Amino acid sequence: MMKQTFDPADAADGAAALAKGLGLLREIIADAGASGLGELGDRLGLSRTTVHRLLAELQRQGLVMRIRRGRYGPGLGLVTLSDGLTPHGQLAEAAREPLQRLVERCRLTAHLGVLQNDMVTYLVKSPSRRSAQIFTEEQGQLEAYCSGIGKVLLAALPAADRATYLAGGPFVALTANTLTDPQVIGAELDRTLANGFAADEGEIAEGLRCLAVPVRTPSGVVLAALSVSMMAGDPSPRDESLLALLRETAAEIGDKLIDGPQ
Repeated sequence: MMKQTFDPADAADGAAALAKGLGLLREIIADAGASGLGELGDRLGLSRTTVHRLLAELQRQGLVMRIRRGRYGPGLGLVTLSDGLTPHGQLAEAAREPLQRLVERCRLTAHLGVLQNDMVTYLVKSPSRRSAQIFTEEQGQLEAYCSGIGKVLLAALPAADRATYLAGGPFVALTANTLTDPQVIGAELDRTLANGFAADEGEIAEGLRCLAVPVRTPSGVVLAALSVSMMAGDPSPRDESLLALLRETAAEIGDKLIDGPQ
């Protein structure tokens, strides 16, 4: 076997590439998505080819992610290494543009939410003029067991965690349609998991209906859920069309959410 020798030139090339990559990462963090790749490259004295090559590796490692067309921000892999960033903030930023496009297509209010302390926290609300009266707000919390987003997120929990949650029942009836019995809710969560979506049929508020689907990372981890909401009497597409739009939007968001270094 031929003995490998240390080549100082290779080490120098590697160090130079690392320095360029770290410089681009620092610039993306400081820029916070305000500038395009060409501007970032010009500041660093890098060619477009070099910027795209470095960016591809930073994305693969989960250190940056595309937050909108031609704009990048810190990725979830980086967030896990830093106390100065929050995963939910990055997730919300990544979801805003896709949610707005969803609203434009279905003309209903869209939400992105996560499970926190057994409650749904709404990270993003993209309202529709038709559904302006929907009472939700960003950073507001609602019960999980009777909301579409909550059902999706509870269904995705490990069995032991779901059982612990259901052990806290029976639950409070917010409307005449609210499911309150833990066994009935458990069966509803099983259906949600099997079907890949959840519905809230006036369970959290009279006259309010929601459809929700999970938002997954490329590795299949459910990080959030996405929903559209409508009030009784609102014109809306058929459920099949809405679910197709929801799943398309969830996949677009999920493609940005690399778990971390691979």
